[in-house]
Amino acid sequence: MKKLLWVGPVALIFLWFIVTHFHMASALLLPTPEAAFTSLFHLLVSTDLLPDIGATAKRWFIGYVLGCMAGIPIGILMGASLKVYESLEFLVDFFRSLPVTSLFPLFLLVFGIGDSSKIAMVFAACVFVVILNSAYGIIHAKKGRIRAARTFGASRWQIFIWVSFFEALPQTMVGMRTALSLSLIVVVVSEMFIGTKFGLGQRIFDAYTKNSIEELYAVILFVGIIGYLFNKIFFAIEGRIVFWAGK
Repeated sequence: MKKLLWVGPVALIFLWFIVTHFHMASALLLPTPEAAFTSLFHLLVSTDLLPDIGATAKRWFIGYVLGCMAGIPIGILMGASLKVYESLEFLVDFFRSLPVTSLFPLFLLVFGIGDSSKIAMVFAACVFVVILNSAYGIIHAKKGRIRAARTFGASRWQIFIWVSFFEALPQTMVGMRTALSLSLIVVVVSEMFIGTKFGLGQRIFDAYTKNSIEELYAVILFVGIIGYLFNKIFFAIEGRIVFWAGK
């Protein structure tokens, strides 16, 4: 199965090569794959991209971690009481459904044009996804295990900590993994909208304004590769942490 992993990327690059080789798209819109990957190689080797990577990584990491730290306990508390969940479900789902990027003027007014606004946008993109998944996991914890713990004399608090929490953990991890990919998108877009001295989103926007198409595609490729790798790393960690999921 692992061998099939490369089928999609190879097919896409081959199609890209065919389109550019036979001039089916303008070179002003789509560079050759050789030019894009060569540009990416030079950016990485020259370390010219490192300040942008560092700036984006910092905003991404802080916003994501804060979103998870706030979202998990709130979601668990919501899920622990069906009445609380039903009371807050609409509000949480409403804000989760709002495109965070459409609210960037509000973030600018509240947090200014510095890193705080970009981190706040990442936080907002993560926290509601994590809340809903954590709450859903608590609510749908397997009742049989809860009844068994109660039969053996476990208190309500012990059941909550040692049974419900771990039952909810697989769904919580799904929410965290979803938020990880979403937060990368938001931080890059926020850097393009709000502007900054360094950042991958700003680098994409600068390449566009300079009409440097090869660099534009190179940075986009890099963002996509980074997002894929982090998703795979998280998936591997998730498999080790919630190894009992589905059992």
